[in-house]
Amino acid sequence: LREEKDVPESKVETTDATATVLHIATIPASTTVQLEAKVVARRKSGSAGTAEDGASYIVVATVKNVAGVATLIGAVSQLVVHESQAAWNCTIDVSGSNARVVVTGAANNTIAWHLFGCNHRRVSV
Repeated sequence: LREEKDVPESKVETTDATATVLHIATIPASTTVQLEAKVVARRKSGSAGTAEDGASYIVVATVKNVAGVATLIGAVSQLVVHESQAAWNCTIDVSGSNARVVVTGAANNTIAWHLFGCNHRRVSV
């Protein structure tokens, strides 16, 4: 089975440097999935950084699910990283049977994060 789909937009706000889940994709058993996430961020307020700071990312990961456990195949690729503040980050990780788009802001910054596109390409047997 081969399937490709886009997921709806997701939003989250961060106020510090804690990694925060922006999107969760369930990886079905006995499948391999390529995820491509397009994320844009904008600083809304805070005592650190500069007014109008922003960032954009395109990150890609390949994830397999064997017996209900999702595992990354290789390293996550950050194809586009444009940041006003180097401490900000966007990546993809796994937890249980899920792949997650995870964002990290910075201390004393309120940042609005938007997932504008997350394409899932899936192959199963």
